[in-house]
Amino acid sequence: MTGIFRQKTPGNIILLIILGIFIKLPAFFHAKGFIIKQSDGIFYTNLTGFLDRVTNGSGFVFAVIAFGLNLLIAFILNSFINTDRFMNKPNFLSGMAYMLITSFLPSFNMLSSNLVASVLLLTAFKLLYQSHHVKNHIFNASLLIGLASLFFFPALFFVAWAFLALLVLRPFRLSDWIILLLGLISPYYFYGTYLFLNDKLEVPSYFYHFSFLSSDIRYSLWHAGALFLLLAPLLAGMYYVQANSAKMLVHIRKGWYLFLGYLAVTIVAGLFDIEKHQKTWC
Repeated sequence: MTGIFRQKTPGNIILLIILGIFIKLPAFFHAKGFIIKQSDGIFYTNLTGFLDRVTNGSGFVFAVIAFGLNLLIAFILNSFINTDRFMNKPNFLSGMAYMLITSFLPSFNMLSSNLVASVLLLTAFKLLYQSHHVKNHIFNASLLIGLASLFFFPALFFVAWAFLALLVLRPFRLSDWIILLLGLISPYYFYGTYLFLNDKLEVPSYFYHFSFLSSDIRYSLWHAGALFLLLAPLLAGMYYVQANSAKMLVHIRKGWYLFLGYLAVTIVAGLFDIEKHQKTWC
């Protein structure tokens, strides 16, 4: 299988879709609908409410939507790695690996705010990385990060990553930082305006329950193992980048460091608990 996806051919697009369908078949036949949490933003709750009414609560429809989002993430990730030449040869291995890994995680087979936010955040990553030659991407990327936080609040931690990425990729210009701030604030500005005009302006309740490593969860060796599995790709990536840094172009090396930073922020965001359970990790 890896030999097939090691080549970059148009036929691999169809093969990746077919592979995704086959490994997700159990999710289609035993669909569980969608995940709803107290911390989910109004955009996500309204979206799931609308889809629930339109589809009459069909779990299969939500499974198909979740599959479409996973497939979209796989193509975004694969296109980004191939377009910017993060590997020696263009291939479809990253998309294949994503579909295989997520098939082992039940929460990825259901529609969730985390999944919607992941699509927006990966698109923002791609745009921000390409901002070294297209300045307009700075605003678009920061706008997507702000929008992702309205679907899934812990995505707000990627604001720090956005500033770090801008610092690494471009020489310091105050105008760039202002554009980044405007993009991040814009979704909240329009959302706040909507709430104000409808006399619904208030602080979301989950702000009062925001904590780090909540004491309400009884941590065990299973959690330690799960945390190790989360840290393993980060540690392996750090070793890979250091071992091959001499063979990489400067900009590609910066991109891999941003990937590691992205993964680190993802882990930190998962450790900040709102729901008092482990669903944020998925």
